[in-house]
Amino acid sequence: MLVLGLLNMRDAAAALVRDGRILAAAEEERFVRIKHVTALPVHAIRSCLRAAGVELAEVDEIAVPWKYWVLGRRAALAVGAMLRSPTLFRVKGQRGLERVTGEWLELAWLARKLHAQVGLGQARPVYLDHHLCHAASTFLVSPFERAAILVVDGASEAHTSMLAMGEGTDIKVLSRIDLPHSLGQFYAAMTAYLGFRPDHDEYIVMGLSAYGEPRFADIFRNHILRLLPDGAFHLNTRLLDFHLARVGIFTPGLLALLGPNRLAGEELIQRHRDMAASFQVVLEEALLHLGRHLKRLTKADHLCLAGGVAYNCVANSRIRRELEFREVYVQPAAGDAGTALGAALWLSARRRAMPERLVMREAYLGPRYSEEECRRSLEEAGLAWQTLPDQALCERVAAELAGGRLVFWFQGRMEWGPRALGNRSLLADPRREDMRELINAKVKLREPFRPFAPSVLEERAAEFFDAPGPSPFMLFTAKVRPSAKGVIPAVVHADGTSRIQTVDQDSNPKFRRLLQAFDRITGVPMLLNTSFNVNEPIVCNPTEAVRCFLRTQVDFLVLENLLVKRP
Repeated sequence: MLVLGLLNMRDAAAALVRDGRILAAAEEERFVRIKHVTALPVHAIRSCLRAAGVELAEVDEIAVPWKYWVLGRRAALAVGAMLRSPTLFRVKGQRGLERVTGEWLELAWLARKLHAQVGLGQARPVYLDHHLCHAASTFLVSPFERAAILVVDGASEAHTSMLAMGEGTDIKVLSRIDLPHSLGQFYAAMTAYLGFRPDHDEYIVMGLSAYGEPRFADIFRNHILRLLPDGAFHLNTRLLDFHLARVGIFTPGLLALLGPNRLAGEELIQRHRDMAASFQVVLEEALLHLGRHLKRLTKADHLCLAGGVAYNCVANSRIRRELEFREVYVQPAAGDAGTALGAALWLSARRRAMPERLVMREAYLGPRYSEEECRRSLEEAGLAWQTLPDQALCERVAAELAGGRLVFWFQGRMEWGPRALGNRSLLADPRREDMRELINAKVKLREPFRPFAPSVLEERAAEFFDAPGPSPFMLFTAKVRPSAKGVIPAVVHADGTSRIQTVDQDSNPKFRRLLQAFDRITGVPMLLNTSFNVNEPIVCNPTEAVRCFLRTQVDFLVLENLLVKRP
């Protein structure tokens, strides 16, 4: 059975699954160049069909990870909140009402819009529970036959967290936490309090937290986010109204407790760093509280995480380190985009069309571009190139990296999820003390406190990091060993950790050869690896790669086996 999963809400995405095997998956933002876009994922759908070599008419089922009639009740509540709050209505007004009701209509009219924009065969949309799709997106591709499942995000149709148990291809819901008590909304609101964009910049706040002390944590524990004896939690929405917080308005009671909020562009002072550390640690404590309760309910040895909060790799690492689960698995697109894949997998399982479960060990599920397409993009830009076979290319690029040069590296199928994992990456030498400043000056133009991550040969990771297991998707942090801190300073964060990607023997042979070549030159089996973009979604095709290269000061561009030196 061929199933197309699609999400036409925020973080629009599509995925194609045949008999439980993932053929392709991609996020719409990569094609339309708008981060977190809300749209019918027309380009992602076409990309997935093209990658799999099938036509839309061959699709048997279309799986959608929202029950729109339940979401309609949530939309009605949001409209009610706006109408009851003159301040909220004044800020959001007509546009806010149109957005809330528009989301519901997008789902309700999905079949009509699909037919108009993509074409539609015999298949019709099947609407599925959002959190169950999150759960399926991680458990059904995990290496575990039996596992506890924890889903935590902003909100589903009516809930904000779900505790479940997975066995075989079945997922049983154990408990849910209802709106408005949301850890995702809590963190988004506090992101806004610090002057950053909610639903966009939470990872920036997570990075900032390492520079502070959690001296405000007791205020949050006592007044805002209370842990309950039954494993749940309670968010004091009278103090923290996240509808208002998202538009930069905070209740007088909250400001009396925490002091004035930071405005976008204002200087970051130590109080802001301490605030970030405080609500980061409170978030971690709430997740540990949920995880301990789930462990008591299931007695499971393994845990699967999903939902937007599962992108918080610092919290993930505490869960893996402190809870009594032997292994923890997180799928690379843990946020809402991942529910497109989860919906396709969950519907396949429900239709008994999953003869075996296949483990997702790598994330290269997006479109691939030929070397000829890469040449055409270079010719159009007037750039010269050198063609090298794989081994010679890796040796040359490794030598340039060891000499302090920066390299854009574009290979194979685009990654699924928000991390660059060696196919759409900017690479650099992790040994240079000044490399972070150099990258920010030449390329990224981003906050200096944000860390850069390393990609390391899996079998050599233990020499540099105290990591309990593999981390192929950059969703866990690991303590850097004291002996290694002076060796790889460019990828050590302020708290002494790194968000690592471990590269195994099979998932990405060409990227692995590059790491091995760099190891032979320097004795260090890793590279600094950050995303191939500048204030935009990660590049998708060769033309975008060339444009990004030309508007930065990066020294080299590699498109498949074509090596380009900056003119």
